[in-house]
Amino acid sequence: MKNTIVVGAQWGDEGKGKLVDVLAEQSDLVVRFNGGGNAGHTVMHNGETYKFHYMPSGMLHNKTCILGTGVVINPKDLLDEIESFTSSGHSPKLKISARAHIIFPHHQLIDAKEGGKIGTTGRGIGPTYSQKASRINLRVLDIIADDAEARIKTALKDVKDMLVLEGIYSEDDYKVYCNSVAVEYAGFGEKFKPYVTDTEDLVRIASNSAQAVLFEGAQGTLLDLNYGTYPFVTSSSTLAAAAFVGGGAIPGVPIRILGITKAYTTRVGEGPFPTELEGEAATNLREAGHEYGATTGRPRRVGHLDLYALRYAIRISGIQELAMTKIDTLALVSGIKVCTAYKINGKEIDYFPADAPTLAQVEPVYTDVPAITELSKEEWLALRNASKDQLPTSIQEYIKFIEDFVEIPITILSHGPERNETIVF
Repeated sequence: MKNTIVVGAQWGDEGKGKLVDVLAEQSDLVVRFNGGGNAGHTVMHNGETYKFHYMPSGMLHNKTCILGTGVVINPKDLLDEIESFTSSGHSPKLKISARAHIIFPHHQLIDAKEGGKIGTTGRGIGPTYSQKASRINLRVLDIIADDAEARIKTALKDVKDMLVLEGIYSEDDYKVYCNSVAVEYAGFGEKFKPYVTDTEDLVRIASNSAQAVLFEGAQGTLLDLNYGTYPFVTSSSTLAAAAFVGGGAIPGVPIRILGITKAYTTRVGEGPFPTELEGEAATNLREAGHEYGATTGRPRRVGHLDLYALRYAIRISGIQELAMTKIDTLALVSGIKVCTAYKINGKEIDYFPADAPTLAQVEPVYTDVPAITELSKEEWLALRNASKDQLPTSIQEYIKFIEDFVEIPITILSHGPERNETIVF
């Protein structure tokens, strides 16, 4: 089996967690390569629901799972997640990159003050990446060092003036914060030590020994810091290319790039959304698809499938195949349409707008598609080993229409949250 990179092909929340869980069964190593605790992956297994914010979904297969260099980590949250997973009867085979950056409480305070402008989760991820780029943040290797407390105090002094100036802390409060966090995070470091290693070397060894490595991305391509709907984006790269930088994927090793898309479109947070539905139509689709954020519980914005945006995401991330989730949800709603072109001021455009104000002016051009045949859970399960031409005609036509437009095949179809509610073509 080739190494595989799994990325979201929309604005995130496409169902990557479930698909990674399915693919992890045939993998030897599962690597998370970007983002932080804002990535909510929900996986159903044996009737139990697991919500992973840090740990790769492959944990449920007892695979070795890695948090790569490109991930930013809140140690308290990760340790809580490890404890919760362990208390449910599992033994996490987790490895953490020594080079991954650490989220501190002041990052969360900055995020709470500034992140609301674009609808972030407030978990301090953007400020952590910002200070990483400014070369003033600490990494996992710092909090596990013998002199961890001294390193933390020194690093916090480097950002003191900024935090006091912005009103995050007073001078006196900052002294208390600096001392308490140094002790607390050095304690986290002690607990981290058994998990920390050179993760890039693990990936290199696995790749060179023909083991299968699965790289798991967070968020979606349209939230990429460079190519997404800036400034309404996340603070890391969400493209498949980020697996090489943040996960240790090796150029030249055969690799498959799988994009995940819903059968419709959703978005959490602020930013332009050309095919967004409003009112009763939005409520019906949201309830049919249970569209609430795994991390925040916020209701997701919902809309028709935007093939124009999907094709853009496929091209910039080098996606070779698609997995489509929530196909069963479309059978529960009426008036199915897909967006096949963009107009601005009444004229069709031949590009995906690079700036949010222009994208907000877009008028989507829709194509009506036949209603999707509603199937019971048992009828869906009976199709588990079906080929595409054995699916109901309406589903065949929907898949074919999408494939023709985006010019790559749909190779996986998901019709529910459980592992067995998956058809692989």
